[in-house]
Amino acid sequence: MVSAVENMLAYAGLSELSAEDNERTRREPTARGQDVGEDLLLGVYDHVLSYHAATTTEIATALGLPSAAVNRAMRELQRLRLVRHCKEQDTFLAADPDAAETELVLPLESAIHEKRRELVAIHHQLERFSKSFKRHQRTQRTSRLVATLENQREISLRLTDSLRQSSGEILTMWPVCSYETQILKDTLRLSYEAVRRGVRLRTLYPHSARSHPSFRAILQQDLDSGAEVRTSDEVQHFVIIVDQETAFLPTDSSDGGTSAVTAVYEPAIVKVLCGIYRNTWQPACVFDGNASNGASLNNVRNAILKMLACGLKDDVIARRVGISSRTLRRHIAAIMEELGAESRFQAGAAAASAGLIGTLGGG
Repeated sequence: MVSAVENMLAYAGLSELSAEDNERTRREPTARGQDVGEDLLLGVYDHVLSYHAATTTEIATALGLPSAAVNRAMRELQRLRLVRHCKEQDTFLAADPDAAETELVLPLESAIHEKRRELVAIHHQLERFSKSFKRHQRTQRTSRLVATLENQREISLRLTDSLRQSSGEILTMWPVCSYETQILKDTLRLSYEAVRRGVRLRTLYPHSARSHPSFRAILQQDLDSGAEVRTSDEVQHFVIIVDQETAFLPTDSSDGGTSAVTAVYEPAIVKVLCGIYRNTWQPACVFDGNASNGASLNNVRNAILKMLACGLKDDVIARRVGISSRTLRRHIAAIMEELGAESRFQAGAAAASAGLIGTLGGG
């Protein structure tokens, strides 16, 4: 069997003769609405192949087809390099499909290769400029060592930039009231990406998060992602610390109504915040996904007892523990009954003198 290369050489002369026709077929693609079916193409090709050479009139007569249909089929076969036109005899000869494929594919592969080279060159050329731009952007953002951010887009941009650049450790702390906030959702998503890069993630939640219907799912999600999860009665505000270099803290906006974020880049302040976080982390209770509701309840009541002993008001205790005022009143009533106390403060004092505070649900 004649090889693809030999076929190409054999038809080289015919290709030269039909160069004008080839150019015409490239300029005049099959008109919309006049698509040539594959069955017709195959029938015409088989006829040319069987008779070695044939004119369009001979093919139309033999196949019982209109000349216009055969002419359209022949133009398509020429475009596919499956037939060659010999001008001297006005006949068409069949070509090897392998040779046709080689002829059609090689220029495309060459063009793809060239475009890939262009892409690599563009990436290489712009890489240094991109690094310079990002470095300048970060320098601009951190020109103020402590910045109050009220624009949600700026908060998101700074947080995203910091977490995506992280390479060491991310420390986060979340009160129960934050479970529906956008900053928590963004931080969780970006932190999980960081964990997959090998970054260590530690997350702290209040004890009440263990029994909170929505927040408990987040604790389990953190655990499944590879994060270390603990709960404590000292969690009052959200905190995000990245690589001991950047910290994000809650603050009130200038109008006193909506929540804003303070970004801290001052190394001394971030170092102090890291110390406070670790002091809170160390005695916190490990969440392994299997903690019973009884243990969670003891932890919550322990936190309430400590704050009762300090004389804090109900609304402050409820906010810090992350429960509603009604739930808090139920807990306090149960605690007072268990301790035989007649007042909230007396319950806290009795628990402290009995050595109960700090032991319930400890670990």
